[in-house]
Amino acid sequence: MTRTTFTPALWVTGLALILFAGTGSASDGEVTVPVPGPWGDDYSETLDDPATVDATEAFQRFRQQSMQGTSATYRSIEQILRYDAPFAERLPELADELARRADDIGTWFARETPARDGEPGALPAAWGDPEFAEYKVSYREAATELQRKVDAAEDLEDPAFQLRATEALNGVRHHCLACHDNFRRR
Repeated sequence: MTRTTFTPALWVTGLALILFAGTGSASDGEVTVPVPGPWGDDYSETLDDPATVDATEAFQRFRQQSMQGTSATYRSIEQILRYDAPFAERLPELADELARRADDIGTWFARETPARDGEPGALPAAWGDPEFAEYKVSYREAATELQRKVDAAEDLEDPAFQLRATEALNGVRHHCLACHDNFRRR
């Protein structure tokens, strides 16, 4: 058995091959786009080639990214109410954002774009089951209720208010989890 001794030259060559293999090109469905800015023109990002992404896939990605943004807003509120993150003054802005995103839920499901077989995402039943519409309405109502509680608060740092707001936040989360349990493949 012959063993190869890794010299610095072999390491550099191997590293270059690994980096080159990961750069992507139009032939493998990716493009590299320059991202110029105030810190120089040396930055770029590799993206899926728009010519290889169909409208259904783009719609699914839009929905997924929108839901991830909603989750981030929810989690920010949660950090303030449950874990005492010192940003209570941000609650009105965050509650407004969560309610606005809840209003957008109809847009996210405007086109029938279920996840491909075996992949995580929306199940086809989301567009065929009348109960799904009820989930969307209930979610919007829960987010609006949280927004109302925050807007009505006299002291955003008051423990009694934060308890009431946490209960409303739990209502939002309940609707997310219930809908995902019935209409999402993990």
